[in-house]
Amino acid sequence: MKLIKSSVEYIPQGEKKIPFKHIELCARTCYKSENKITVDSAHKFVEGLIMAGHWAMLEHGTLYLYLEVNPDNAFKKFKYVSAQFTAPYNWNDVVGAIAAKYRANPYSEVNTIYNENGREVYITTNYRVILDNDWVEDIQFTCGSPTEYHKKRYTLKFICDRGVSHELVRHRVFSFAQESQRYCNYSKDKFGNEVTFINNPDGQQFTETYWLMDAYEHAEKVYLKLLKEGYSPQQARRVLPNATKTEIVMTGFEDDWKHFFDLRLRGTTGKPHPDMLVVAQLAWNEFKDKLGLEL
Repeated sequence: MKLIKSSVEYIPQGEKKIPFKHIELCARTCYKSENKITVDSAHKFVEGLIMAGHWAMLEHGTLYLYLEVNPDNAFKKFKYVSAQFTAPYNWNDVVGAIAAKYRANPYSEVNTIYNENGREVYITTNYRVILDNDWVEDIQFTCGSPTEYHKKRYTLKFICDRGVSHELVRHRVFSFAQESQRYCNYSKDKFGNEVTFINNPDGQQFTETYWLMDAYEHAEKVYLKLLKEGYSPQQARRVLPNATKTEIVMTGFEDDWKHFFDLRLRGTTGKPHPDMLVVAQLAWNEFKDKLGLEL
């Protein structure tokens, strides 16, 4: 048995075009197979996700698009192949149609800036939206990096207990990737042949309740015995308590994170659970320290 404290880590996306590496890192959290990541494994891994239908993982890959209409290009012909356009059209019309379709998509954000010469369109979306809607043609409009006018998306990885993770996944506007007790076999070497539990999130020991440690040890003992007798991890997991450690990756827009902190840190709709409050504070610290944001 192992006891650890909760923690939260900001995971930068890094890539400028299709974020295959970021998607791979997030997705491998589910089976805890990060050790299989190599310098060139991402593209093949993401292709495997697509072929297997695990498209939810693609949501973690954010794409930032940029389009501009000005007097020099507004009426130039542009062949944009999509459901709307199959022949050359005025660039002004193409940009309008592209902005409209993302504005109608609930998982994307569009910000249009008008100026005396025309307009600039800043679109934030994710790789699943692109594939779901067969908008692959739009990848050509991705930016080198997001601008101040793009709606930003951020990814955090939480290491917490299962009870806290049940509260995290209630924020359904986020994209999630969570360590799977169905497939992770904690009797294996890569898990240290033991079950890991979250101690009090504030790091304080249960010195006055030694019997709680007994409960954890007993749960681990029964779990490992079930596996030894031939039960699968998804069958044996039923004996594991809410205190069992899990890892969960969350990706969402800046406004989604603001709402998260309103509920889980500030308690605008009621007092947060004490364990959730500690984890939310850790997440808040990551935004302040790594991103310089005061959400």
